[in-house]
Amino acid sequence: MKKTLEIKTLKTTGNKGFSVLAGINRAIIPSHVTKLANSLEKMGVVRPVVVSTIDFVDGIKKTYIIDGQHLYHGLMRMGWDIPYTEIVIKDSVDLAEHLALLNASSKSWSMRDYITVWSNVNKDYVKLNKYFNTYDIELNQLAEILMNNSCVARVGGNHVISRNIKKGEFTIDDEKRSIYILNCVTDALKIIPRMDRLSNKLFIASYVSFINTCVKYDHAQFMSSLKVHKDKFKLSTQDQEEFKKLLKSIS
Repeated sequence: MKKTLEIKTLKTTGNKGFSVLAGINRAIIPSHVTKLANSLEKMGVVRPVVVSTIDFVDGIKKTYIIDGQHLYHGLMRMGWDIPYTEIVIKDSVDLAEHLALLNASSKSWSMRDYITVWSNVNKDYVKLNKYFNTYDIELNQLAEILMNNSCVARVGGNHVISRNIKKGEFTIDDEKRSIYILNCVTDALKIIPRMDRLSNKLFIASYVSFINTCVKYDHAQFMSSLKVHKDKFKLSTQDQEEFKKLLKSIS
């Protein structure tokens, strides 16, 4: 049976404070601090800040905020004492796991925040971030192409890929093949007109599937054909089978 963590108090009038994990945890957003300060004024403190004393970040032993950095700064702004609990973290991988787990239910955490956290211990996350900044493709589809050389189109995104990213399980399988597919998609999107979000995702998923299932795909030849028949793609469609038929008909 796990023991209950002890809640301690840090006096804001004292000389001690907690450090933030700059470049590891997400950046502090002043507007979030303001919202928390307003919430504190109405409801009081409902949870403690989570901290850990570690020395592997910069070689100096410091007590870092693991969860609740906006709460911490909100309490500092209010001039209130800070309730906190301390946990043990062994290494950088353990730190990334705790950051991701503690923030898994936080609506304010984006997928980019998870990528930032895991980038400190997994080079594939560094590449994911780099390629996201390079290619104009939604994150989930980009991650799928990098991980599986394929992608699907769903209104809410691929929850399996999202879960993999959050849990630190994202990996790049065949980078060379992935980059080839991403470049093909980029070329195609330069030719066909941009549609609504779902239709764009359906087109990308259909086109990637088309590339992967072609017995002998000639990209230059297909781009020439796509230019000739691009008017066929002007009308938005939310039918993936229709996209597949269109792609096959012009090949």
